[in-house]
Amino acid sequence: MNGGAAGTSEVWEAVVDPVLAAGPAIERRSRYADKPALVLDGREIAHFDAPDRVDLRITRSGWATVAARFAADPAVRRDPTRRDWLELVLTSPADVARLHNLITAAVAANR
Repeated sequence: MNGGAAGTSEVWEAVVDPVLAAGPAIERRSRYADKPALVLDGREIAHFDAPDRVDLRITRSGWATVAARFAADPAVRRDPTRRDWLELVLTSPADVARLHNLITAAVAANR
């Protein structure tokens, strides 16, 4: 899927790289929809939602370690009813680079 799967975006591809580098994740189809996802130890930790949207799973304790740095970031949307999921609104790969530590914290929290 990496390398421009139909319907994905350059921001999804920018998310894939740090996730794969941070842990033994694999890219496959989401269990929630027919879209690309990243899975770590059988657990879906991210999925492509739209050209500018990625859902990222971070545990409560993982979020607690990075919330002070990322809670006010306009690209990070946290809905408490979705428990472990954040919605990332990403307009460019530069947004992904800015959120690199959040993404790698999510991978670590899901190990």
